[in-house]
Amino acid sequence: MRGPNANRLARRDPAMAILVGALMHEPSADFGAEFGDDDWGFDEDFGNEEFGAEFGDAAVAKPTPAAVAKVWNQAKQKHQRSSQRNMLLEPNKNSVIKVERYSFSMDEELVLGTAEDLNMTDQPATTIRPQTVTMNAPTPMFATISEIKVANVSVTIGSGSEDAYNYNANGWGRSLDMPTLSPANRATVRGRYTAYVPPGFVAATTVLFTVSFKGPASIVA
Repeated sequence: MRGPNANRLARRDPAMAILVGALMHEPSADFGAEFGDDDWGFDEDFGNEEFGAEFGDAAVAKPTPAAVAKVWNQAKQKHQRSSQRNMLLEPNKNSVIKVERYSFSMDEELVLGTAEDLNMTDQPATTIRPQTVTMNAPTPMFATISEIKVANVSVTIGSGSEDAYNYNANGWGRSLDMPTLSPANRATVRGRYTAYVPPGFVAATTVLFTVSFKGPASIVA
């Protein structure tokens, strides 16, 4: 059985044949002649069996399954890596709900050395679910906390008070499971400053006692 000659091989993929120089386009006066007329010629070298066989092999060659799998895995790894890096810039991409981690804070002025009640209340500008409470009590016995209320729910139970120093930035156990707080609700912290003047401070100095709630929050109200 005769094998494919140069003409047949070129007809399999005319574009490739032209690319490698096997098929020479020589337009005649009748440019509309069909492919295969005398106006289309072949390079002499292309007509020999050896070159024609090589071109035929190249035209029908396919990548092995292993090569395809390797390329696919490389593309998949690049896509996954790019997605991970992009999440650092756009963590809410493709999410209908946009959530970040925000801090909702309240404060009250104190005059060091003068005991007074603490009664802070405010509402956030957007919905937040507080998970951590932080107070800037510098030492134990600086202030006591009798109640922390979030969205009308008291998250401190019992009749006793606790030291505000428990919620110092360096303290343990500052995480609480608190209700979600919307702009329509308030957070309230009640307690008492004991009049204790911490070392390094001067009596009669006015300072701010602060309380902050940190947790997931919606980007817009």
